[in-house]
Amino acid sequence: MRSHRVLAAGIVLALPVFGFSLAAAPPQGGADSQPSLTGTIRQAGVQALEGVAVSARAVGRTFTTTVFTDEQGRYFFPKLEGGQYRVWAQAVGFATSSADVTIAPSGAVAQSLNLQPVADFSAQLSGAEWLDALPGTTREDRRMKEIFRVNCTECHSPSVALHNRFDEQGWLAILDLMEQATYVGWRGAERPAPGDYERGGGIYRDTTIAFHKRELAAWLAKVRGPGSPQLSFKVQPRPRGDAARVVITEYDLPLDRAEELAWSHGSDWSEGPASGNHGSMGMVHDLIVDNSGNAWLTQSAGNVNRTVSKLTTATGQITGFKVVGPDGTRARSSHGIGRDQKGILWFDTNGSLGRIDPSTETIELFTPPRGMGSGASVTVDSDGKGKIWSGTRYGSIWFDPETKKWKHFQNATPADGFTYGMTGDADGNGWWSQFNADRVVKGDIKTGKSIEFIMQSPESNARREVSTPADRDFYEAAGALNWGGINSVPGAEAPRRLGADKNGDTVWVPNYLGMNLASINIRTHQTKYYPLPLPGHPYFAVVDKNHQVWANLMTDDRVVKFDPKQERWTVYQLPSLGCEPRNIAVDDIRGDVWVPCCRTSRIARMQFRTERQLQALAASTSSTAPGRR
Repeated sequence: MRSHRVLAAGIVLALPVFGFSLAAAPPQGGADSQPSLTGTIRQAGVQALEGVAVSARAVGRTFTTTVFTDEQGRYFFPKLEGGQYRVWAQAVGFATSSADVTIAPSGAVAQSLNLQPVADFSAQLSGAEWLDALPGTTREDRRMKEIFRVNCTECHSPSVALHNRFDEQGWLAILDLMEQATYVGWRGAERPAPGDYERGGGIYRDTTIAFHKRELAAWLAKVRGPGSPQLSFKVQPRPRGDAARVVITEYDLPLDRAEELAWSHGSDWSEGPASGNHGSMGMVHDLIVDNSGNAWLTQSAGNVNRTVSKLTTATGQITGFKVVGPDGTRARSSHGIGRDQKGILWFDTNGSLGRIDPSTETIELFTPPRGMGSGASVTVDSDGKGKIWSGTRYGSIWFDPETKKWKHFQNATPADGFTYGMTGDADGNGWWSQFNADRVVKGDIKTGKSIEFIMQSPESNARREVSTPADRDFYEAAGALNWGGINSVPGAEAPRRLGADKNGDTVWVPNYLGMNLASINIRTHQTKYYPLPLPGHPYFAVVDKNHQVWANLMTDDRVVKFDPKQERWTVYQLPSLGCEPRNIAVDDIRGDVWVPCCRTSRIARMQFRTERQLQALAASTSSTAPGRR
């Protein structure tokens, strides 16, 4: 069914365009009294391995459940539906081990697996592990490593490129292509000026790659060429403690056709990271959970069928909703989505704000008056007073759902005009990031003024110092970190998609290239920086009801939780290599965390068990449990 009805000027009722079933209800990941599948993972049948990812997928199903082993190498799955399953275990440095098991409707099945070390495990590495391995003993190595990092990690993990080897001409060919690349494709011969965001549907920024590409190609051939020495890899620690007690359910999602699923999905780490999803880049971008626990997803790439989709978690049903675009055929795209205090969902689409009532599954569109930048775009959020904020060109817009009034806040420094992250704080103010200009801006709702904060962590100076005088002269001439639409320079922070503590006094800024989280007090404006525990790139920050800060590391297939009171990090590993998460959402009602995987056409639901719950599961599991050992 593909239909829509115009209710009034600018208001649309969107009806489902397709329904896609996962064939059975996924497990809920809770604390069951008895596990349905358990076992022990050992190295070569002897040493128990902690923090190993163990995944199970039923034959004919399109969702996968993953748990991690405890300090004794044991794993415990939640209640799984009876049937035939493939079970596999993997950890970086080991060959994947798998088995086929039959799970009965009652009782626990035991299946232990052995992992064998492998000599070459480079295909299994995350972006953080690749960056750690790149040489940095000389000043020139440090310079080239930083130039590589800031130019080659914004749209994908460094693992996508570095797990391959190319000679200098091969690397140069890749960099030539990157010169013409945007977020949604290639412009070919069309070469607009730097900072031109309007033509071609994406951000065109080839300037620094063009400047550095020949020396960068030569350096990459030296460190990752056919005859280059093997790099020394520092593998990140496997999950333990709280990080190993998570249950992750990954739901496969259809692409433009309901029957189509991504084939490069990163489930087997030995095959390398996922490299895309049939060319439908950005199939799922943002996600929010409604009050009933269902996930709503945005579609950022142009398509025929979908503006947003709904995953009904109790049944696994996926339903797509279409708001027809100006051509009368294709769906409007969407990017950011948020939830207000009443449980109503809000998203951006082609300059308008979309309103979703989850209880009726209806969509309304509200279009701001002309002159308010480019309309609603990129990121949408609700503040503590129930008002809606969205990014727009050269600032942000504010919308009152009750009075239908709009306000426009402009940047203090125009820069290139690109507003990326957007959030509303507890006091009703708006905060947004100027991603290419290293700035965060506060829209003060009482005064109507915009207050600017320049992001500059203590570590940024050291990274900036690797640049040569010629580098700095070029960056300045190109308008880097200001009007030029360029942040791909050493020392850049690149504040991405920030999140406010709706029950507190802090806004959290994920400085993507700065590899840190920054906190800004919404009243005193005091700013602090917290470096990540690994060389990762935080993309989106969200704060739960307990003031814990969650962020997805786009290049590293990991989620981090930061406890501001204890200043303590917890690092969670996602099961799909090359997931490339660009968003993260917290379900404060059920305590779950959700992460959409842009490259694999999947979304991951993280559910958490306590140490006591796992101890109870271990006690309930007899050493003589039925099933294969």
